[in-house]
Amino acid sequence: MKYKCLIPVLFVLLCACGKKRESDGIIGSPVNKQQPAGNNWLSPLKIASYNIEYNHDAKVTDNYWVNRKGMVKSMFDKYVFDIAGVQEPYYSQLQDMTALLPGYAYVGKSVYGNTTVDKQLTVNIFYKKSRVEVAKWDSFWFSDTPTIPGIAWGAGQWRICTWAFVKDRQTGKRFYFFSVHLDFTGTEARTKSVALLLDTIPVISKGYPAVLTGDFNFSQHQQFYPQITAGNILKDTYALTSNRTNGIRGTFNNYDPARTDDSRIDHVFVTTTAPVKVNSWAILTDSFNGKFPSDHFPVSVELSFSTQ
Repeated sequence: MKYKCLIPVLFVLLCACGKKRESDGIIGSPVNKQQPAGNNWLSPLKIASYNIEYNHDAKVTDNYWVNRKGMVKSMFDKYVFDIAGVQEPYYSQLQDMTALLPGYAYVGKSVYGNTTVDKQLTVNIFYKKSRVEVAKWDSFWFSDTPTIPGIAWGAGQWRICTWAFVKDRQTGKRFYFFSVHLDFTGTEARTKSVALLLDTIPVISKGYPAVLTGDFNFSQHQQFYPQITAGNILKDTYALTSNRTNGIRGTFNNYDPARTDDSRIDHVFVTTTAPVKVNSWAILTDSFNGKFPSDHFPVSVELSFSTQ
């Protein structure tokens, strides 16, 4: 099912309040193919997708947010992400993160459209203030009325995508960044959510490079993965480099060090509208005294945009 009739209205509503636009792993090229002549690559950006899990009392005490937040801070400190899609945290967790990470800011909303209400799942974009500037941002919902908060298609929860138009302060490069958290129940919600992403991202990004991050709740082994990668809109950064770390690991650990699942349900995709070189890709499996910071591992990608 396509959503072409919704896209013009969606784009006008989302952008009306925004500012006017002022190795291998090369997008569209096989892995290890020589870099095309004429492409000069800008300084790399460290991109991440990280579901840090919401704070609730049903989990084992060791996994309460109060015991995990220092570990999440350590992950940002160690890997120095320039911009990251961050899924699930409550507003109180976001406040903790901004206090622990003063060099970062974020944009995002809860799945109900709120920005300061606690105990609601949120989808956000965290960015290093010294490296990234946000020109405008907004969110849309995975439903037949994307500009209105809601739930549809048999989803188990309300689902949202947050996006931002950003500038790399170091290079001046402008690009779009998307962060999503898709549903985990049934086929219809994920099929139609992927279709909405494929229709909406090109309209919002208007030919600028775009990065799509998130907890997609589907792996490379499921039918939704070829749906999102088979066309000429999005490519998985995993497939655009041979320089991978923990490439055979899954991204959902469920706080279990013995888990050996290879299902990647957290992904970083890039659009094909502009040259992008993926320098490295990694699942970051750090633990602290045998404990994980979240039930998901972050996916970290270093990529370079072209000067073209």
